[in-house]
Amino acid sequence: MKVHIKFLATIREITGEPEIELEIHSGDTVEAVMRTLEHRYGIELKEATTGTTAGGIPKIRILVNGRDMEFLSGLETELKAGDVMVLIPPVAGG
Repeated sequence: MKVHIKFLATIREITGEPEIELEIHSGDTVEAVMRTLEHRYGIELKEATTGTTAGGIPKIRILVNGRDMEFLSGLETELKAGDVMVLIPPVAGG
């Protein structure tokens, strides 16, 4: 089964792609997909998506079908065929 993954801003620059379709297995979670993406795109993606900024802000927001994964089951959110994940780095403005 496949999920659709969209990359925004600096994440798009790292991957070189605005979006992909990824083959996953039944029961795969957001965390499993992130490990697959890190393997595919390397350490730069891992560093850009893991942990928090100096200000304590998560380095990335992940939406699953338009909902923040933190309001679902976090990294343990199970994905289904046709789900859409969006990886959003923090945005600052003034």
